[in-house]
Amino acid sequence: MKKQIKKFLKEYKKNKYDKIHKKNALNALRVIEKDTGYKLSSKLKSIIDEYSIEVLGSKEYSYWLYAYTAYNQKFKEGWIPDNYFGYIVAPKVNKGIGEISNIKTMSRKIVQTDLLPDKFYMIDKTLYDQDFNVIDKKDAFHLLFKNYDELFYKKDESNQGRGVIKLDKNNFDLNELYNLGDAVIQRPIVQSEWFDEIVTGSVATIRITTLKDKKKNIKFAGSYLRVGRSDSVLVQVDRTVRIPVIDESGLLGEYGTNFEWKRHYKHPDTGYKFYNQTIPHFNKAVQTCIKLHKKIPHFAIIGWDVSINAKGNPEIIEWNARHPDIKFIETTTGPCFKTLEWEKLHNEN
Repeated sequence: MKKQIKKFLKEYKKNKYDKIHKKNALNALRVIEKDTGYKLSSKLKSIIDEYSIEVLGSKEYSYWLYAYTAYNQKFKEGWIPDNYFGYIVAPKVNKGIGEISNIKTMSRKIVQTDLLPDKFYMIDKTLYDQDFNVIDKKDAFHLLFKNYDELFYKKDESNQGRGVIKLDKNNFDLNELYNLGDAVIQRPIVQSEWFDEIVTGSVATIRITTLKDKKKNIKFAGSYLRVGRSDSVLVQVDRTVRIPVIDESGLLGEYGTNFEWKRHYKHPDTGYKFYNQTIPHFNKAVQTCIKLHKKIPHFAIIGWDVSINAKGNPEIIEWNARHPDIKFIETTTGPCFKTLEWEKLHNEN
């Protein structure tokens, strides 16, 4: 009976997961087809369905491949659908411990770097400094805002800009802070002026994905730039434009997309054109991420959110090893993982 219940719950969870991805993928497909005028043919859908079943083990993985294909107006073997990656690949290759990357209060301990802008931690309604020394509540305000007029409160389990609160020195409730839950408190990042040319108001985020190949070498897999809208204080997933980074030089693609996958050849608020622009000091950021990944080889794939500061140096905003977003790099510059034989993982027990 226990085995049957366990099997039922597993199947229920998988079906629910696939339904969410199917909805998101088909929504993306509709926007891409409407935006580009390219209609995915029934014949091509059948080819993708057959590929998904034979190579990946289920038709449920075809829906993201529809979207990838419509975006490129051709199908490429070796693409990894987002739900296949999230359900099959990430838990296996990251050994089921990727969740730890979402515990923001532990990131600096795990990654062992001063490149994270962490300054304080709130754990169990107790404020700690960078080195986890307890800060008395009577000293909290003075120490928090001794060097900064604003800070950013990032909750454990937060992601994609959600669960992040801006703390303003002039409008601050200390008692409320102690009831917000466990979080890291980070100093502001002053980004390179190059990003301000695109849009001001929020810090642009470069997502750099690194992976461990079959020879155990850490490599660059792909990247994209996320920029906010002119009225955004934070770069949040539903208020961004994502622009693909074509190669390790930092060259941007001709166009980006918003959350709904609508194409933008220029920033919708400022008119900044993306084509033929190059992110400064991008390769330095890539090499930094590779170096950090080597410190934690337990993970086969990591997504790093990086900023380039005013001095041209990379800073790590956060890292993700639970389900690093691969669908955008797969769509725009992939297949990025073809040599890793991830398509065979669904056959493993």
